[in-house]
Amino acid sequence: MAQEPQSKRARVEVQIPAFDKVDLDKLTLKDHGKGKNGAPRVFPLVAGEAVRFNLTPAGWLNTPFGFDVDSKFEKPSFLGGKEPENSGTPEGLNLRINLNKAETEFLTQLDSRCQESFENIVKGAKWNDLVSENPLFKTTSAKVMVILKGEGMTKIAVVVDDKVVRGEGWEFLKSFVDSQNAFRQAEVKLVVRVKKLWNVAGKAGIKLEATQLVLRPTERPKEADAFGDDSELLA
Repeated sequence: MAQEPQSKRARVEVQIPAFDKVDLDKLTLKDHGKGKNGAPRVFPLVAGEAVRFNLTPAGWLNTPFGFDVDSKFEKPSFLGGKEPENSGTPEGLNLRINLNKAETEFLTQLDSRCQESFENIVKGAKWNDLVSENPLFKTTSAKVMVILKGEGMTKIAVVVDDKVVRGEGWEFLKSFVDSQNAFRQAEVKLVVRVKKLWNVAGKAGIKLEATQLVLRPTERPKEADAFGDDSELLA
């Protein structure tokens, strides 16, 4: 007698709320005890779920500096740095994102709520602010980690030459880095999550990680030719 075919398990998709729909009154920190370095392993949650949101539900933000592929600091293994001890460990590059007022207020509130709750777990840790201010240019920004190797790589889409090219990982991204000036001044859309709260050497904070990222390079302005009229040069 033929066996009935097993039904396929339905794929579960996580719904992504817009950042301004996240109820931070439901934010909690889940303490998983101490890690290898002796620091507590703490994960921010909203209504019992990982904190993730669409930071660009309408419009675009921009990245002023693009990807720093020539960093003098610790490099990921795909740029010549040391291979991580554990296979599959996520590695990536930070992308600084300029923020508008609404995004600034939300991320500042998220950061503040995490800081207040963490104080109940570890007293006196020096908190590193998530949002940075540049008083000279009157801008605010935040860093987002783009995972390019290992588990949980960021899903990337690049809008170039009237096409959308999709992929993930460093091998995909590096093909655009040189031609697109490392995406300096590119427009971006992104979904981010707060993976965990870090706590090292008496300092603490939260980091954002991009799960989805769209990059749209902007055309660099060209200098007008001041001496383009040959007849004037020959006069």
